Parts: sequence; structure tokens; C-alpha cells
Amino acid sequence: MHYLLSHRTTYTYASTVDSAHHIAHLRARNFPGQKVSSISVNTSPVPALAVQHLDHFGNHIDIYRIDKPHTRFDIEVRAEIDVRFPEPPAAASTPPWEDIRASLQGDGFPHPVEASEFIYDSPLVPSVEALRVYGAQSFTAGRPILEAARELTSRIRTDFEYHPGATDISTPLADVFAGKAGVCQDFAHVEIAALRSHGLAAGYVSGYIRTINSKDDIALRGADASHAWVAVWCGEAAGWVHLDPTNDLVAHEDHVVVAWGRDFSDVSPLRGVILGGDSHSYGVAVSLIPTRLTN
Repeated sequence: MHYLLSHRTTYTYASTVDSAHHIAHLRARNFPGQKVSSISVNTSPVPALAVQHLDHFGNHIDIYRIDKPHTRFDIEVRAEIDVRFPEPPAAASTPPWEDIRASLQGDGFPHPVEASEFIYDSPLVPSVEALRVYGAQSFTAGRPILEAARELTSRIRTDFEYHPGATDISTPLADVFAGKAGVCQDFAHVEIAALRSHGLAAGYVSGYIRTINSKDDIALRGADASHAWVAVWCGEAAGWVHLDPTNDLVAHEDHVVVAWGRDFSDVSPLRGVILGGDSHSYGVAVSLIPTRLTN
């Protein structure tokens, strides 16, 4: 699927900001299944310094320093992106999840090393015993890993209420699970914790999901804003499979990836430090419009 992406974030400050430093994860990345043919990131005010880097996970980072006094900050991304994630194998044909766990532990020599770093706790996804128990309902003995992970994804979609405002980024994961409500980042953190509690590698993926553009389209939760889902390592043959617990989907052509990491804290779309400004308000407008099928 070929997409036109627009993502605009606006911060309005109660008083003048004298200087600001911002770090943005907003540039979609290329990888097998996704090709970014054009992308631009523009800010207002224009920064005195703009630098691009790759982070530890290979994500694109933009760093801005703004020295001009301002009461509003706008950052807008426009891109053209082709997406067609590889079809995963039949879930029942994937290895037993215990075999994947054993290879990731590896008696001190995990395989693959790149996936093994995603089995550990991270700042926003600590160990939660209730989530280990919750995940164990799907990860029964000898079950194929993708079959178990798909069931877990479906259960989260069924058991949790999509409720913007029920949580924020500071809500502890245990409280999210107890309340059974939240948004896509919460759903992703819940699934990641359940997977890691069984020794499996699970990453947090940030990006977008297709915007509804006709009355006949299926409504997708998390559209018109940044979205998040999970990548689970299913072994050498299947690789990383992207699962969306907010919508109970395997990512194929409806999702666009911006960045991935251990949890939201690794890939926050925009964060920074400002001097001045007092209180602020912000708004986000996203559209991901399909224009044609990709050959």
C-alpha cells in the first residue's frame, strides 16, 4: 500500500519560551516490508541548530535547538511510504515457545543477540506478576509461539477497554492492568510484559495506522494519532512478527513504522527542555491516507 502521511504537532505556551531543545522520533524508517520514498520535517520557529542521528536501535532522531523567543512551536512531517510487511508463516507451524525462550537465553550465548536484549525489564515495562499469570493462559506447554502470541493479542483486545484519558504515561503498568483500560501504548506495554515474563523477546513499535477515508472502511482504533503495537521474535524462520493488540491485527498493510525500542520511553515522538513558557497546551493531527496498492 502506498501512503501519504501528514503528522503535525503544535505546542502553545502561556508565556514566552526563550530557548528550547527538542528530540524527535518522527522519521519513518526503511526495512524489509517498508520503503520511505520521500520525507520532510519542518519546524516553526526555524531552529538555530538541527542535527540528525541514528539511535541504538537504528531509529532516526532529529535534534533541534531553538534560540528565538516564541509562544508556539510547530513541527510537521510529510512523507510518502510504501508498506507490505511479509506474511508470517502459519501460526501452528512456528516453533514451541519454550524453544524460542531457550535460544534467547542460550546458556550465556543467546541467539540471536539482537533479539535477546528485548527479553528484559525496561523503564515502563517492569515485571508484573499478574501479567505473567495473564500471559500463562495463552502460553501453555508446547504451544507454537505465534499461535500463543496471537491468542494473547486477541485476549487483550477483548479484555481491555480503549479509553483515551483513562491513563497517562506516568500510570504504572500494574495499575493499567488492574483497570483494564487505556490506549494503544498501554495495550502494547501490557502485551510486552506478558511476553517478557515468559522469557520471550518483545519490542515496542511506534508509528501510525491507516486513517479511515470512506464509510465502507473498517474502523481502526488509534487512527488519526500516533499508534503503537508489539513486535515479537518468533525464531529465525518467522523473524519479528508485528501484532497490534489495540485492533487484534497482524500488521501487514495498515501500519507504518516510525521507530522501535524497549518501550515508549525509547521512542517518544517528541520530548525536550524549554526555558520559560509556564503552562502549555498541545494538539496533534495525523492522517495516513492510502493512495494505491503497492506492486
